[in-house]
Amino acid sequence: MHRIFLMPPTVEGQSVAFHWRVEPETALYRKTSFTLTFPVRIDLSAIPGRLWWDIFLICLHPHWLLLRPCQIYLPLRLPASERQFWLQLLQNGADTLAAYGPERLRSDLLGITIIGGELNIPRTPVSGFGFGTSFSSGKDSLLQAALLCELTERPLLVTTTSPLPPLADHETERRRTVLAAIQERRNVQLAEVHSDFRSVWDNGFARHLGYSLAVNELTDTFLYMSSLLAVGTALGKTRLFLASEAEVQVNAVIDGRIVQHRHFMYSAATQRALGQLLAPYGIRFGSLTWPLYSIQVQQLLWARYSDLCDLQYSCWLLRPGEATCSQCEQCFRIAMTALASGHNPERMGIDLRKVLCHVPDYVTIPPLQEDRKEPPLQGNWNQRTAVVRDAVCRVSLAHLASVLANGRNRSMASREAFRMFCNFYRLQLLAYQAPRYQRPGVREAFFDWLDPELRDSLIGIYTRYFLREPRKEHFGEYERSHALTLRATSFLE
Repeated sequence: MHRIFLMPPTVEGQSVAFHWRVEPETALYRKTSFTLTFPVRIDLSAIPGRLWWDIFLICLHPHWLLLRPCQIYLPLRLPASERQFWLQLLQNGADTLAAYGPERLRSDLLGITIIGGELNIPRTPVSGFGFGTSFSSGKDSLLQAALLCELTERPLLVTTTSPLPPLADHETERRRTVLAAIQERRNVQLAEVHSDFRSVWDNGFARHLGYSLAVNELTDTFLYMSSLLAVGTALGKTRLFLASEAEVQVNAVIDGRIVQHRHFMYSAATQRALGQLLAPYGIRFGSLTWPLYSIQVQQLLWARYSDLCDLQYSCWLLRPGEATCSQCEQCFRIAMTALASGHNPERMGIDLRKVLCHVPDYVTIPPLQEDRKEPPLQGNWNQRTAVVRDAVCRVSLAHLASVLANGRNRSMASREAFRMFCNFYRLQLLAYQAPRYQRPGVREAFFDWLDPELRDSLIGIYTRYFLREPRKEHFGEYERSHALTLRATSFLE
């Protein structure tokens, strides 16, 4: 049994520190504290004191799933209804996590108790109105930023810089270039929050326990959400969004539990539940991309916002001095999608010659779901691989030759370019042998949850580029997602 004691957050200058203590000590943490540091222009006194506690719980609560059984002690007074909210949100996570771990870790008991104190800090409404989004310049957040720039006045973009050793994706020159460029190309407010949160834990701790995911896969988006909440309330922006595509809404009933996508930390079920918790501040929190599949996000970004698409910054395996690694599955997928749409992926810093030397095995050998050692969620891994093979099939060889030649036909006479072209042609022939991929439409039911002030405009944009996937084809997932949200929020007063 772990006992976890949370201390009151402390504000000093432009930094807020969060401390806790774990008894007995755990290998999960390198240290039991983290900070959020804000730009000088952000007035921290404008942020309600209770919101720092909410941020503390939002960031830390997924770790409790890894430290079970545990008791949580905090000096803050929590009504029974709110304790039940957090316990049910944790239960939603535990039900999913059980499907990604060994049999010995599966239990019908949550094993978490929350014990509040006497410190009474009520939630107070935030004044102001405006729109903002968490912004990393990955394809999802870049599209969401572009949509807000089109549909609202000078939206807020909040980026969080928090390195995760040994990765360098938060510390590259390319990232600096992207953050500067978005401000040059659009009328936005950009704020950068610095934090050491992602360095305080052992990222392999969950895998050591037997789960098939890393600690940051349970936690990252809660940090990004927290930075957005703090900056948004300080600047009076109360319509706040964090991108979450259709694949993350995948769920199924397995062994009597509703099991979500492995990244349930930012599923619609989780986001909408937290949105209800934050409602007393006058905040509306959610996503603009729930109805869109990942491939649609990429296609819409290139088709509608061609002057921004080169700012996509999605590779987390790149090293200092690189724009992308150009050697991972993600870089390959992005490159194929761009090529299939008639664009040049090298605009994003992708080295196409490197990409074509590192073709994922599944492009030619479709994997079985059981080989992934993950729960059999409909449309999860097999759909993802089919999307990539479909993109490979749709690449025009003439366009590929032009890109490889950098627009100069004589370059194709080089041995390297010709060899790359021939290799891709053979790859395309193999991909053609796989079953045809039925491209989905945009998910109609998830339109219901879009922000009411932007909903009609978003539907108009999405249906201009994509067909609708009829509600009946995904209504089961929609209903289960809604059920998970209701389980948690039904306790709130």
